[in-house]
Amino acid sequence: MISPIAIDIAAHAATTTNETLCTGARWPVKTLTDPRARSITPFPHQTRIEALRRLTKPRTTRRSPRSVGVETTTYTTTALLRFMRKEPDGDIHLVISDPASGHTMIVEFPDPRCTTHSRYRTRIDTARRALQTACGRATTKGHELRGRVTLTGIGFFDLLHGQTGVAPNGIELHPVTSFTGPCQQT
Repeated sequence: MISPIAIDIAAHAATTTNETLCTGARWPVKTLTDPRARSITPFPHQTRIEALRRLTKPRTTRRSPRSVGVETTTYTTTALLRFMRKEPDGDIHLVISDPASGHTMIVEFPDPRCTTHSRYRTRIDTARRALQTACGRATTKGHELRGRVTLTGIGFFDLLHGQTGVAPNGIELHPVTSFTGPCQQT
């Protein structure tokens, strides 16, 4: 039997084939290379996935600048791993879930080639390496994961476009700046 996540992944893959490395909606905000990245609070705020999923999403378009508040806040959360895939834009897309409710959200790890001008480049690159050391290399096909981890990243409201594991409000931690914990591919 094919899992619901696998079906959702196939549908999403068909919609992203035209994207290229280091491009996409709100790309400077996602990689912390935008002018407002200087206003990010570097000290992490401990939270739960459920709390992030309840945040009010601002109006955003493909070109919206970083919004003040959620998108200038660094968050740390504990999560269960669900799925990992390498996206056409170079990001590693990781679906995580709340340990209590099972509700999901997305966190993303940009390709190091896309963060050369980011003030957080070292943290972003270190987090991506930690993910791949724990979970293996991400593939475009993707694979399901298991493990309980702690993640730190910057709040980001993505546009809703049928992403695997997306929260109802489009909240993500994008980019992730720290990843710790065990991981198993299933």
